[in-house]
Amino acid sequence: MRILNYCYTGFTFFFSTISTSLSLKGLILLGIMLGSATTVLMFSFVPVCIAASDTLQIAVVGPISGKDQEGGQAMLDGVNLYVEEVNKSGGINGRTLEVIAYDDQNNKVTARNRALEIAKDSKALVVIGHLYSSISLEGGKVYKEYGIPAITASATAPEVTEGNDWYFRVVPDTHLQGKFSAIYIKNILGQEAVNIVYEEDAYGTTLQRSFEQTARDSGLRIKNTWRIHSEIDDVGLKVDAITRALQLDSNPGALFVALQDHAAARLVRSMRDAGIDLAIMGGDAIGSESFQRQFVNLPSETISPGHYTDGIYAATFFISDISNRKARQFSKAFKRRFGKEPDDMAATHYDAAAMAVEAIRTAKIEIDVAQSRKNIRKRLSRFRYIETAYKGITGRIFFDVHGNVVKPFPIGVYAHGRLISAPTQLGPIVNMDSIVDLRKELEEGNIIPMDDRFVYRTMVIYTGIDINEISNVDPRNATFTADFYLWFRHQRHFDYSKIEFLNAVEDLRLRDEPIMEMTAQNMAYRAYRIKGDFKEEFIFRDYPFDSQTLSIRFRHEKFNSERLVFVTDDIGMQRYGNRTPAERLEEYLGLSADSPWHLQDILVFSDIGAADSTLGNPSMFHAKADTAISYSRFNVVTKIERNAKSYVLKNLVPLFIVILLGYIMLFISPEGPPFVARMSLGVIALLTAVFLRMEAAGQLPNIGYLVALDYMYFAVYVLILSGIVITVAKHWALRRGKDIRAKRLDYFGRMFQPIYILIGIGIFVYIY
Repeated sequence: MRILNYCYTGFTFFFSTISTSLSLKGLILLGIMLGSATTVLMFSFVPVCIAASDTLQIAVVGPISGKDQEGGQAMLDGVNLYVEEVNKSGGINGRTLEVIAYDDQNNKVTARNRALEIAKDSKALVVIGHLYSSISLEGGKVYKEYGIPAITASATAPEVTEGNDWYFRVVPDTHLQGKFSAIYIKNILGQEAVNIVYEEDAYGTTLQRSFEQTARDSGLRIKNTWRIHSEIDDVGLKVDAITRALQLDSNPGALFVALQDHAAARLVRSMRDAGIDLAIMGGDAIGSESFQRQFVNLPSETISPGHYTDGIYAATFFISDISNRKARQFSKAFKRRFGKEPDDMAATHYDAAAMAVEAIRTAKIEIDVAQSRKNIRKRLSRFRYIETAYKGITGRIFFDVHGNVVKPFPIGVYAHGRLISAPTQLGPIVNMDSIVDLRKELEEGNIIPMDDRFVYRTMVIYTGIDINEISNVDPRNATFTADFYLWFRHQRHFDYSKIEFLNAVEDLRLRDEPIMEMTAQNMAYRAYRIKGDFKEEFIFRDYPFDSQTLSIRFRHEKFNSERLVFVTDDIGMQRYGNRTPAERLEEYLGLSADSPWHLQDILVFSDIGAADSTLGNPSMFHAKADTAISYSRFNVVTKIERNAKSYVLKNLVPLFIVILLGYIMLFISPEGPPFVARMSLGVIALLTAVFLRMEAAGQLPNIGYLVALDYMYFAVYVLILSGIVITVAKHWALRRGKDIRAKRLDYFGRMFQPIYILIGIGIFVYIY
C-alpha cells in the first residue's frame, strides 16, 4: 500500500510541476519530441500503479421503483452526472468513484432494510438519500447506529438531522420554509386570512406547525386546518370535502398546502375544476418537477399550459432563471446527458454528490471502511463556516451544528406551466449593523420583521436579451461590437438609467426612449435596442485553435443584491419557435460562414458580485465574507471559436511547404558541392520557418505566454534541425570512410521525419 501511495505521489508531483509552467496542449506538443522516452517510463510504472485504481463507492438510496420513482430517478441522475464528471477528470487521487443504487420504494420498512444492507454489507463510504423525511428518519437510525455518513438533498423535516450527527442536509428545512411562506402570504401577497391543509407525516406536520406559528405571530388569521394521511385516508374523499368547504366560503382568503406532490396535485386539480380561484402557496413538494408532471397530460393543460398551476407560489431549492453560471452549465450538461431539463431534485442531489466527493477527497481513506466513514463524517462536519463553504449550483453550502445547510431559498411562481422566480423574494438579514435607518426601511416595506429577526424584500427584474449581431471582433484591441435588444419586466418602480454596463468601452446608459413600453398583469415592461463596443479579455493559449468568450455584463449602480436581483426571462427568451438564441445568432452576418469566427454557444445567467472594499462603512470594518456589499449582475456570455480551417489555408500551408523542403534535403547527397546545397536548403527552411512564426506572432497582441502555434513551430524547428544535424553527421562519416554509418543516418532521417510529422498531426487533430 505504501508503494502504491509513493507511485501516485510521484506521478502527481511530476505532472503538477510541469503543468504549472506549460499548458496541457503545450505539454502534449512537447511530448512529440519526448514521446519514446515517456512511453518507456509510463509502461515501466503501469504494473506498479494499476493496483491503485480501485473504486470508491457512494450509495444512493431512494424510490427507484413505485409511484415516486420519478423523484428517485432524478436523485440518481443528479448524482451520476457529478460522479461522471469527476471520473472524467481523473477521479479522486487516481481512484474511480462508483455509484451503487438501492431501491427503498419510499417505504419505511424497505428503507430500513436497504440502510442495513448499505451499512453492513457494502463498502459505501457515504450515503445520499432518502427522498421523503419520514423515510429518511428510518434510514437515519441505522446510519447513526452503524456509523455511516449520510446526506439528504430532499428530506426537509428538522428531525432528520437533529440528534443525528451522521446525517447532513444540503437544502433548507421545513422550519424555514414555513416561516418564509407565512410572511410571504401576509406581507407580499397581502392576504389577511389563510387555510391550511397538510400531510400527516414528518414533512407535513413540521411545515404546518412552523407556518401556523409564524402566521399567528404576524397577524395572519387561520380560518381552517385540514389534514390528510395519504397512507390511510381516501385522498379523493378528503380533497372533495376541502373543495366543497372552499366553494361555500365567499371570502376564503389564501390556501397554504403542506402536502406531498401527489396529494397536492389532486387538491389543486379539484379546486381548479371547481372554478375556485384563490392565492395558493406551498412547500418544496409543490415546487418539484414531479408535482408539475401530474398535470401535463390533462386535456385542459394540453390546450392551455399552466391552466392548473399558473399563479401558484411555492418554496423551492432550484430555479433555472435565478441560477448562476455554474448552474446554467449544469442544466446544459444534464440535458445533453439525459435528454431532458433538470428539476430541483436533480440539482440538489448534484450538490449532495459534490459535498460527498469533497469530503472523500479531503478525508483519509483507509483499508478499514468503518474508519474511513468516520473520517468522512469529520470532514463534512467541518463545513461550518461561510469562508470554507462549497459553492454549489444551488448556492453556498455550509452546515450548522445540526448538520443543516445555512442559506436562503428562492420563492417560485408558476407561469405558462413553468416554475419561475416570484416577482418578490425574501432574504434573511445577516448583518443588522449595515442597516442605516431600520425604521425608514420598515415603513417603506423594504424590510419585514419575522419572529425575532428581519428579512429583506427583494425586487426581481425579469431580464431578457436578443442579440442581433456580433461584429468587429478585435483580439488585438480586446474589443467587440454587439447589437441587441434588452428588456425588463418587474412590479415595483425601477430606474433604468441607473443600469451600468460593466465592460462597455464608453459609458453606456439606458437614457433613450424605449422601443416598447407597457403595463400588463401588474407588471411593467420596457424594451430597448442597444449597440455599443465592449471590452473582453482574450486568451490565446490555444491559438490558432482558440475559443473566446464575449461578455455583456451589467448591474444596477445603486441597489445591492438585497434590494434587487436580475433573473433571466426564460419564458420570454424561448418563445421563438424551436430555435435557441444561439441558433438565431448564427444566422447573422457578424458570425457568418466566411467570418474568422464560428459561434459555439450562448450562456445567459445572473450572479452575485461582492465588493472587496468596505467603502469606509464603519459597520463593515469587522464584517465577515457573507456580510460584504454584494450586487446582482446580469451576464450574457457568447462563446466563439476561430475558423481554424481558414487559418490553416492562409497561414499554415506555407509552413507545410517548408517542412517538405526540409525533408527533400535528406535525399541530396552530402558529398562535395551538394553538401553546400543540402545545408543551404536546410538553413533556408529553418529561416523561413522563423520568419513565418514572426509573421504569425504579429497577428497577436503583446502577450507574455506561449501559444499552441509556438509549440507547433518549436516542433518544426526540431524537425528541420534534425535534418541539418543528420547532414553534418553523414558528411563527417563519409569523410572518415564510414559509408555504412552514413547510409544508416540517411535511412534514419527519412523514416524518423514522416513518423514525427504523422504523430504531430495526429495529436493536433485529436486535440483540436
